[in-house]
Amino acid sequence: MERRALMLAMGGFAGAWGAGQLAGAAPAAAAGTGGATVVDVTAHGARGDGSTDDTAAFRAALAALKAVPGGATLLVPPGTYPIGTALVLGAGCTVVAYGARVVRTGDTGALVKNFDTATPVSGYAGAGRVAVLGGVWDMRGARFSRQSDAFGFAHCDGVLVKDCTFVDVPSAHAVELNAVRNAAVVDCVFDGHHPGDGASLTTKEAVQITCATEGNLPAPAYDSTPCENVLITGCTLRAGTTTGPFGALCGDHWGAKGVFHRGIRVIGNTVEKSGAFGVRAADWQDSVIADNLIENVASHAIYLNSPQGNGLSGITVSGNTVRAVEGGGGISATVPANGARHRSLTISGNTLTSVRGEAGIYASQTDGLTVSRNTVTTTLRTAPTGNAQGIHVQNAPNALVAGNRVSDVQGDGIGVDTGSTGALVADNTVLTTTGPGINTGSDRTTVRGNRVDGATTYGVRVGGAAADTLVQGNTVTAVNAAPGSAETAAICVVAYSSGTWVVGNDLTGRGAQAQAVADHGTGTTAQQNAS
Repeated sequence: MERRALMLAMGGFAGAWGAGQLAGAAPAAAAGTGGATVVDVTAHGARGDGSTDDTAAFRAALAALKAVPGGATLLVPPGTYPIGTALVLGAGCTVVAYGARVVRTGDTGALVKNFDTATPVSGYAGAGRVAVLGGVWDMRGARFSRQSDAFGFAHCDGVLVKDCTFVDVPSAHAVELNAVRNAAVVDCVFDGHHPGDGASLTTKEAVQITCATEGNLPAPAYDSTPCENVLITGCTLRAGTTTGPFGALCGDHWGAKGVFHRGIRVIGNTVEKSGAFGVRAADWQDSVIADNLIENVASHAIYLNSPQGNGLSGITVSGNTVRAVEGGGGISATVPANGARHRSLTISGNTLTSVRGEAGIYASQTDGLTVSRNTVTTTLRTAPTGNAQGIHVQNAPNALVAGNRVSDVQGDGIGVDTGSTGALVADNTVLTTTGPGINTGSDRTTVRGNRVDGATTYGVRVGGAAADTLVQGNTVTAVNAAPGSAETAAICVVAYSSGTWVVGNDLTGRGAQAQAVADHGTGTTAQQNAS
């Protein structure tokens, strides 16, 4: 990634690694500039020939590294280094491994970490200001299958992982950020994940962003410290040359009640294939998921959720391209049963194509929801009678659904479901749906200024016993009859709906088989419609 692009992606990233330090870290550390002490593993006997066990040499070099006050740089020159030990970094230590391949020779745990398993460290007081730059890190999970992260960082401030490639990680994560503040994972490749120990691929993220809880962190203190200010940018998740893919680029499947990660930014990454999710935003607040390319995922491309039922807040999902989702949906914000409500979610300017599942965009249990300027093309059912809606909003009062373009939908184009009182559906374009173009079922909903063309049965449907709905200034054309349908209409007010206003709509192009307004509700006012 070029320096300017990296600095833009970093945004307000502060702390141990600033944007300028990130952009220049690799050449500076490799050359030993800035007065930094460089410890070369080959000076301590490492051969790097791929056949010699270099464990003893790495241990000696690491001891020399940690003896330098304030930290130093461990240089791993190009070559292949079989090792059977973890590199436990002290504060201020950097590993530079451009052109090197480090190969694990046993079930020895992580290749790089910043903690031991016995010494309690709380908060962010552990060994920070650590970096790993470059290298291929081969965990050989197909042979050494005990569950293990490749890199593990916990209870610290300042982590940089840049230009690293991770191969064959067994049953865990390439990078675990556990109770970490001010971290960046930049321009890395996650190339393959092995289930090991019989674990499911779908639960394991390449980068886990999680909190310090017992059973989740292999070292105390278990004080539920969250992560803060984490950037993931320029990375690639792929299936792997000899293994399957991870379950997600980043996120969590663990968590703790009432604990949130703040300032997470997932920007400009590529997910070529995933066993479940592209990005799983678990327990995030005040975070951004932007400008990522996500394709060939088995479940959801972007999934906003909490394993513990926490409500997410202040999250913007924008500018992402989503293609070829096979099962769950495109962009989804959900809450488990009895979970808290989400707040202030914005889903804007995304492009979604060929999404199989419940909806291209789905959001529920959310206060302050905005779904705007998205393009959703081709949603596909998972069952012959399913409803793969373009956009579906549920239990989201006062939601704004505006300026979206939805087309080729196997179901409703835009659905505003139960509990979305006061929602505004405005200025959307809905083309070619196998269900109603816009289907609303909440009280005091406004459907205004939309264009609906090629819907099936109804252009706009008001149902769900909704009260006081306004349908105004919409244009409905080319309504198609559903097979076996007894009624087709540009606008339909369903029985038990009350107080609906249908005003100033252009229904002249609805088609010969469709009524202008089919009214089965009570207290409906229909006037000034061109029909």
